[in-house]
Amino acid sequence: MHDPDGTPVQLRVSPKVLSPDEKTQPKLAQLVAPGQGAAPSRSRVAKVCPHRLSHVLFFSPDVPHMVHFCEDVLDLRLSDRSSDVVAFAKSTGPGLHHSSWDVGSIDEVGSGGEQMRNAGFPEGWGVGQHVLGSNYFYYVRDPWGSFAEYSFDIDYVPRNLDRPSADHAPSDSLHLWGPEVPDFFFVNFEQASA
Repeated sequence: MHDPDGTPVQLRVSPKVLSPDEKTQPKLAQLVAPGQGAAPSRSRVAKVCPHRLSHVLFFSPDVPHMVHFCEDVLDLRLSDRSSDVVAFAKSTGPGLHHSSWDVGSIDEVGSGGEQMRNAGFPEGWGVGQHVLGSNYFYYVRDPWGSFAEYSFDIDYVPRNLDRPSADHAPSDSLHLWGPEVPDFFFVNFEQASA
């Protein structure tokens, strides 16, 4: 089928595999003896490999219509929003804003960002902490202009929890702390190249 923006969507019935049944537990920090440093040398930092896909954010020219599609057709629920930013960000056309990948600690968020900078992907945003979702983040810009997010400690809302969604003011919803949002962060580069 196609979603309201015309993007092909394939639904497949499959067993539940990696979606969580509870909030992800943090990776335990290594215990160090008194007088020893807890941080490894730069050359000994382990490669950061995400555990699972956490979430995605798409661009859409009609955010309310896409929300209704997700609720009515896909049986998903809206947990929170900030104006025209939910699981969709307002744009002139469809596109991928970011995919978010769950890692085991705030150290892995920072190390993942450093790993990507060292691999030749210097543009990004973070390290910081979101308000909606409460997670720690670092976004790295991919070659196509979209982002991959290293994410740790995102809020978990169980399916059976009766929790009303809220509409948060944009000025008070994106990040609690961290660097200012880059100018290019909400540009739909898929539309710019089309």
